[in-house]
Amino acid sequence: MKKIPSLWIGIIGCSIFAIFFIFGPYLPKVDSHVTPHSYVVGPKSNLDFILPPYPPNKDFILGSDKKGRDIYSALIMGTRETLTTVFVISFVTFILAIPFGVAAAHIPFFSFLLQGWNYLFSRLPIFFYVIIVSTIPFFIFPPHRGNWMVSFLIIFELGKVGDVVYKGVKLIQNTTYYEAGLVAGSKPYGLWKRYYWPSCYPQWVAYFVQHLGSMLFLLGQLGIFGIFISQALSQQGSPAYAIDNTALVWPMFLFDVLIDFDAFPWVPLFGSLFITLSMLSFVSLGEGILEYHLKKHKGLIVERKPFLFRKRKQHF
Repeated sequence: MKKIPSLWIGIIGCSIFAIFFIFGPYLPKVDSHVTPHSYVVGPKSNLDFILPPYPPNKDFILGSDKKGRDIYSALIMGTRETLTTVFVISFVTFILAIPFGVAAAHIPFFSFLLQGWNYLFSRLPIFFYVIIVSTIPFFIFPPHRGNWMVSFLIIFELGKVGDVVYKGVKLIQNTTYYEAGLVAGSKPYGLWKRYYWPSCYPQWVAYFVQHLGSMLFLLGQLGIFGIFISQALSQQGSPAYAIDNTALVWPMFLFDVLIDFDAFPWVPLFGSLFITLSMLSFVSLGEGILEYHLKKHKGLIVERKPFLFRKRKQHF
């Protein structure tokens, strides 16, 4: 493991975000309620009111957004909801894609279905499909918009992930030791237990971790265009209304990025920094896991037995 820098970078980065995820409300100077401030009193007098957003200072470590919410607290507290969202999307996608891909490797009908599915949603980036669907009036403000959006992302990603599973299974089927298992009369469960899972799970685990990073990147892109998993209408002044994000997630700081970057650069800067660092952590961890298993398969990494076990073996 010492010779795999990407693995260590991924472990350290993901560990930091795991601390934010678990212990976020208890970290120093974190406002667990992410309280908005309509104004603060200036240093001169009680009539010296300062309106948000506030630049980084002693009260707002990373500054505040237009609602006067502390960006530092919002990013820390938003870690749980952001990572939970991407984990649910990736986990459900893989739960459906693995049997889909394995079935496609054995049954021609599922093979054609997977090819069509992958062809349909791989011609354009998923980003454009989400924009098209999310702007349909029925899906803009339904009662369960969050469930609809997550379902769409799973559907759009299912073909791509299923194709990865399909190709991995096909590689196993082209080996001689797999043919020996068929000759020996192995049943489907035996093929899964002895051939598919041991050979494919490192690639699937690595791809799953990297998929988390790609989903973070996608949510960040959608946030720039004001498309969120959960949103609602907010009145800006009669009769004007605006779409407002209702979840505490990192992409909310990327809305109006072109305007904010000139006037309030700290608002999109720190939001995009959190997304970038977390994305790089997941990608590095996925690459490190895959590289570790490749070196282990080649015999470059030897697992050491526990100390007590070695002592007991020498004693006998």
